[in-house]
Amino acid sequence: MNFRVSCLILSCLLALSSCAAQGEELSPAPVAATPSAAAATPSPTPTPTPTPTPVITQAQLDQAVAQAGSDHGAMAVQAAVIRDGEVVLESAWGWAVRDSVAMTPQHKLRCASLTKVAVGLSAALLLDQGLIDPEANLSTYWGSTVCNPYYPDDPVTIDTLLTHTSSLSDSSSLSALKGSAARQRLAGSGFQSLRPGDPASWGYNNFGFSVLGMTLERAAQQPLDQVLGEGLLEPMGIDAAFEGGSVTHTELLAPLYQGGSVSRSVSEMLGYVCNPTPGYRGNFFAGGFTCSAGELAKLAALLSADGVYEGEALLSPEAVAYLETPMETPITYRDSTFYQCRPLRYQEGMYGRKGLYYHTGSAYGFYGLLSYDPETGDGVVVFTNGAEGSTDAYGVYAVCGEIARAVYNPA
Repeated sequence: MNFRVSCLILSCLLALSSCAAQGEELSPAPVAATPSAAAATPSPTPTPTPTPTPVITQAQLDQAVAQAGSDHGAMAVQAAVIRDGEVVLESAWGWAVRDSVAMTPQHKLRCASLTKVAVGLSAALLLDQGLIDPEANLSTYWGSTVCNPYYPDDPVTIDTLLTHTSSLSDSSSLSALKGSAARQRLAGSGFQSLRPGDPASWGYNNFGFSVLGMTLERAAQQPLDQVLGEGLLEPMGIDAAFEGGSVTHTELLAPLYQGGSVSRSVSEMLGYVCNPTPGYRGNFFAGGFTCSAGELAKLAALLSADGVYEGEALLSPEAVAYLETPMETPITYRDSTFYQCRPLRYQEGMYGRKGLYYHTGSAYGFYGLLSYDPETGDGVVVFTNGAEGSTDAYGVYAVCGEIARAVYNPA
């Protein structure tokens, strides 16, 4: 969906809600015809023929993947290209298991912070089902006080979690990720002296997404694997989960490599499985989603097609527009400037395009990118394993950006 259209849809929905609340009728104002207006009927302006977007071929994609992997010292690379709401090309290069098992498009990797897009899609599903209000105080779902003591009149909401403006202090402590510990922090001890929802309070927050995942589970009274699985993954033929041990085809799990050594083994991933108690823990909602690049590309294709996949509407256009709606103030982070959406980002002028929606992810030697062009509907998802982690001018990991540039501007 067009970046500006997303903003307009949300603004119109808010305006209509306000009018409905006041009991006002919306009717068009009468327009008086004048002789001069009737006499000067303009001729219709022909619609200009858009310049065709160059399309990358399978051979070009294979070359770009191999080149990027070699240039950046990767152990393995996967890439998947979307076009017209479908995944049309996939490529893989390198080793799934060093020197013994070749990487294929079907292998599954723990995709780090690209997980946050999956959590956002879970929120979109619950929004369509009427089970969440993004602007409601989190106490609605936790059944206990949620308050930043520095700004007690500013609610901490699902929306502030999605936009990294919750004012919660980040935490990497495993004990903090349990529901009981999160509840204590939400009562007041876990906040910074920052105003919730203020763009000036923006700070990338993994703990916030752990809280978000648990909040969505409590709202749905289901594990998030079930929410996303029933709503999107199963209808779309995606074998993925927030915990590596919960995917069906565990034989396709690939270890992660960093500095040439295993940083996250398959045996460790197999030990992580879905807990059936909603809100029990939030360990995997910031970075645990496990799938292939092609499977995540299906979810990107769904977004690029305003919630439709293979002719079936799985999300409403309004829910997609919500995820794409930016905050008004741009964010500068790690030498790049972008608009924070929910939780996508939007950056103008990326890789020769007018603008792209995107998200990046990195952990344990994984570097990844999900991206799509709202104007043309094409996009690319890149997973890499064991590469060096430099970034390009857009704040994207260079190994991923090299492939994205080839996809968005093929020779």
